[in-house]
Amino acid sequence: MLETIIYGFIWCFAVYGILVMIQEITRNNTYKKIEENIKVILTVKNVEDGIENYIREISCGRNFYNNLVVIDMDSSDETLCILKELEKENINMKVLNEKEGKDYLEKLA
Repeated sequence: MLETIIYGFIWCFAVYGILVMIQEITRNNTYKKIEENIKVILTVKNVEDGIENYIREISCGRNFYNNLVVIDMDSSDETLCILKELEKENINMKVLNEKEGKDYLEKLA
């Protein structure tokens, strides 16, 4: 009798574990689909002093920022060059100048 009760508990936990695993797999796939549609758009102008640290900080280990778009609004300093270098380093972002940024935003609208 005790053996039957123990086996019953084991089966309940096994079924519960399988259901939780299926739920997690479904949830992860749903989040990935949502993340693909999210765009984080950052407009910058004349921020060469802090932009590199900021971009590195927000992109460090975060998959969410695969859709980061940085639009340089015609900076007169080296901001655009710094952003282009970060883009070459395989930081997950797209860098656009002002004209490209306006075209990009119009396509999204």
